[in-house]
Amino acid sequence: MPRDPAGEAETVQWMLAALNSIEMVTVPWWFLKVSGEKDNRLAGWMRTRLDQLEKVLTEREWLAADRFTAADLLIADVLRVAKVRSFGGLPASERFVARVTDRPAFKKARADQVAHFATADERRSATGR
Repeated sequence: MPRDPAGEAETVQWMLAALNSIEMVTVPWWFLKVSGEKDNRLAGWMRTRLDQLEKVLTEREWLAADRFTAADLLIADVLRVAKVRSFGGLPASERFVARVTDRPAFKKARADQVAHFATADERRSATGR
């Protein structure tokens, strides 16, 4: 978290946007999409949100405080969903997700998470559950 008040406020603003503006529409849109809903009425709302984010990401490398922050992690996590990214026409968002997920710390955290779940699956298999 940035230590300066402006950087901290900007980071928190983008963290809230990730969870309450972007994810708020992408998750229900995704559920309707995978359930086979032909007329997904959330598509227009989602397009508006993704286009707004795309405009910002064309103008900066990171979302807040001119550096990598937790806000970037949250937005990238929402955008990592393949069906959301396949919505199309979002090259700056694609580059942004690549920048975040190419970071060594992200790769390590993801590998650790996958290993944790693999271990749990092995234990469950060994006990027959």
